[in-house]
This record gives sequence, structure tokens and C-alpha cells, in this order.
Amino acid sequence: MMMKKITVLTEGKQRVRMWTVTMVAALFAFAGCAASGSKAQPVSISPVQDVARAPAGKSSSPVPPVGLQSYTMKHAKIPNPPERFGGPVTIVGSQTQGSTRWVLPGPRELDPVIFGTPEHPAGWEKAPFPLVGIPMDMRKHASNEYTIVDHATPFSDWSEAGVGDVRMKVVDQTAIDGQTTKDVVEFEATFEAPDKSHSYRVVAEKALPHGKFFPTFGGVVTDHLLHGATGIGTRLMPTEYVFLAFWAKGKLYVDGKLVNDNHIVHVMVSEFVRKDHYQLGFESDVGGGGMFSKYEQVLHLMVPPYRVGPKGPEKSPLKTGYLPFPQVKKHMMQTKKRIMQLPPEKRQAKMARLKEAKALMKRTKEHVQHAMQEGKMFGQPFLHVMFGHMRYDVSK
Repeated sequence: MMMKKITVLTEGKQRVRMWTVTMVAALFAFAGCAASGSKAQPVSISPVQDVARAPAGKSSSPVPPVGLQSYTMKHAKIPNPPERFGGPVTIVGSQTQGSTRWVLPGPRELDPVIFGTPEHPAGWEKAPFPLVGIPMDMRKHASNEYTIVDHATPFSDWSEAGVGDVRMKVVDQTAIDGQTTKDVVEFEATFEAPDKSHSYRVVAEKALPHGKFFPTFGGVVTDHLLHGATGIGTRLMPTEYVFLAFWAKGKLYVDGKLVNDNHIVHVMVSEFVRKDHYQLGFESDVGGGGMFSKYEQVLHLMVPPYRVGPKGPEKSPLKTGYLPFPQVKKHMMQTKKRIMQLPPEKRQAKMARLKEAKALMKRTKEHVQHAMQEGKMFGQPFLHVMFGHMRYDVSK
């Protein structure tokens, strides 16, 4: 038995340096867990049509399944997928009343390295938003560059600090997608809403053996690249090295009551990809450029608005009861103050982006309020929370 202990306990003057448990991607995590042949429509926090389209003007024919979908769906049929070289890896992690960061819904700037330009677009794979690519009609642009996604996402630069607990044990044994898996997931996290209005408990208990738009590697994967240029997961996150990731079936408890069952839960332990003020970086920022001078690691946990159904993901918004808009308004005001401190030549473009963000969040608020009045939404429909003082034991 070979043992390795990893401890992360860092907190900077301007930001907490974290292993991050991100309950994010609420809207995209399920893509790695869809059953073969299933079709699911995403739950939206913005009033935008969630349909992927090919670049405008290129072709009127249907978008082919570019990317990893064909590979993934073929492997989902393997009855007995092989085990990873070197045998299983077991990772045990925990945190008690450590720091958290609740990522608020908001805009995400589009990296030209991943999404190209209006003249030469890229990153538009056919998949429900925002599982992999971003369709052309959901991209704001100015001149010959894309600016932001015209949709509130779980990948904003805005977050609220708090405290929470995590208990986790995962085993990576199965190497690739298939009908069955020997991977193991035991996960539990507790935390509060940013306004202290509700307490939450998320439990994940069963690894999902295969994906649909990209592979899940049997449910648990170690030592890999995800997101960004890889096409494994949403391209709105930059390419990042992942020490551990899993996709599993789980539950959400709010104030001690089970409100969502059989839900997709996604966890990812990766290198740190945020800059000052928790601004989510681009491809060129990850690693040394613009990030912490000391190499950091992050653990992400995501809970999307989908449950696991007999034929794949089924629409099921999380009943969080939390409305993020007062906190969103506060962060937009803080962003404006930082912009006004910039030199005049840099201020104009930043203010234009902020204006776009304000308009987007105004539409989002109206959409959510209307959906709640109709009984179709019960607060923020997904979760993206980061946990900061994780300790890990790794055994092989």
C-alpha cells in the first residue's frame, strides 16, 4: 500500500486559495451522465432558447455530432469496460467548517482561443446549453470579437464567502465508459445560502458509468484534462488539469428536508483557474499567467437542474429557495467601482461589458420571477459552491 497525503490550507490577503468544491455546472454536469440515446432539454435561468446551431452562414444542414458524442455513445454500450492501468486509486477528503465560495449566476466572457471570432467561430458543438459548446445566437459581440454569453451561467466572476463541511471517499477503478462500473462515490457537503436564508446538504452515492456528449470514464477519473479545448465538459471553463473528477447520482436537502432526489452531482478537483477578485480566467491565464504565484489546486462540486431518469436526464430544477439578485447587484456595483479606477483608455471597453451584464441580469431576474409565479422554478435552479480548506489522503 502506497500512501500520499495532500493538505491545502491557504488563504491570501485578497482571496482564499482553495481546494474548491464547486456545485456549479449545474447546467452542464449532467451531460457526462446521460443514458445512451436519451434526449433532455436544459432548465434555463435566462429567457434564451437552449438550442445549439452551426455557425451562421456556413450551412443550412443539420449540425453533425462533432466532438466526443459519437465516441461516448459507442463506449456506453460496452458490457464490461476495462480497469485502469496500475489498479484502483482511492481518495479520501474532508473539511470541517472551512471556507466556501458560492458562485452566483452571471455572465461569462468568451475566450477567443476557444470560441474564435464572429468571422471564424469555434466551440459550437451540438449539445444543450452549456454542456459543451455555445451556439452562435447566444454570443454577444462587438466589432470582430465575441464579448459574453447572452445567458446567465454558473461561471460568473461573482461569489459570496461562507463556511461548510465536506466528507468524501471515491475510488477510480474503471478506465472508460461502459454499461457498468466499479468506480465508487461517497460524498456529502453541507453549507448555507449567501444570505443565510437556507441550509443545504448534498449527498452523492452512486457513480454514473457513462456519458452522452463526453465520457465520464466510468463515473470517476483521475489525472486528466477537462473543459476548454478538450471538449470534455463545458467550454466556458478554461482547460484545466484535473486530479480527480466524478459524475454521480445524488440528493439535495434544504433546511433538513429532501427536495430533489436522483440528481446529477459533479465534483472536480483541478488546478486553480481564477484571478484577482475571483475572475474566471481564459486559456492564457491558467497555470502561471495571471494566477497565483504558487501553484494551486481546486475542488469543484456541481448540482444541475436534472435528475437521473430511466432513459437519461430529466428536467428537475433544484428547489433551493434562494434568490441571488441582491448579491448580484452588489457585485455589479463593486465591479463598476474597480472599472472607474482604471485609466480612461481601458475604461470604455470594460464599461461596455458591464452594461451588457446589467441588461442580461435584468432579463434574467424578470424571467426567474415569472417562472416562480407559474410554479416552474423555486429559487436558483442549480448550485455552484466552492469549499476552501480540504485535506486529502490518496492510496493506491
